[in-house]
Amino acid sequence: MLLREARERAGLSREGLARRSGVSARQIYDIEHALCSPRRATRAVLAVAVGLPRDGIAWPAQAARKAA
Repeated sequence: MLLREARERAGLSREGLARRSGVSARQIYDIEHALCSPRRATRAVLAVAVGLPRDGIAWPAQAARKAA
């Protein structure tokens, strides 16, 4: 499951996820649009904030790099 899908299932806006996780809404946007790849700690915080296990989210920027 991608971050955007997980965020929407949790009923959170980007701003709501930002407040819950401490990650800026801009960084969440960048992550959702594969403009950056979050650090391991950021991935863990975001996953927990949307109610998933730490490894419960697929990160598109990582998948794009593996495919290249």
